[in-house]
Amino acid sequence: MSKIFLKAFSVFILLSLFPGCSYKMGSPVSGGSHLHIRVKNDSVAPLLGAKVDRELRKNILRNGSYVLANGPGDADVFLIVTLTNYKDSTEAYRPGDTLLAAGLNLRISATVELNDVRGASMHQENVRADSSLLRSISQVPDDSMALQALAERLASNISLSLLNQAW
Repeated sequence: MSKIFLKAFSVFILLSLFPGCSYKMGSPVSGGSHLHIRVKNDSVAPLLGAKVDRELRKNILRNGSYVLANGPGDADVFLIVTLTNYKDSTEAYRPGDTLLAAGLNLRISATVELNDVRGASMHQENVRADSSLLRSISQVPDDSMALQALAERLASNISLSLLNQAW
């Protein structure tokens, strides 16, 4: 009797473990797995488009829910990011000199649109990011550090909205 019970129990365990073999982390939003990304820079920050594109690709590759397509013909889903409304403002001034900024706040808005193969819009969302940079008194202001931080923050916000499937 115990052999029959042991065999039945082992078959039950094996059958309950097999469905877990096809589990995949982070399923894509639309059922498509190949994503083509296009970043359009309509802002006044000329380097920001390339930085956001690079950081967004890094984030999507890191989370693994999509495979990046080499060209539009290989993609199931298209992500179009349009950068707009870039603004920079001074947050802090150097002591003794009110003309040179010691701290900057940068802001950017982006319209994120997810399209299917037919070009139909699946969702559109506005995403914002801002970044602050405080420099020491001995340093000359460096905008590239602030733009890189802003690009990383915006790319993180966009990829999180893709991961959270908030479309």
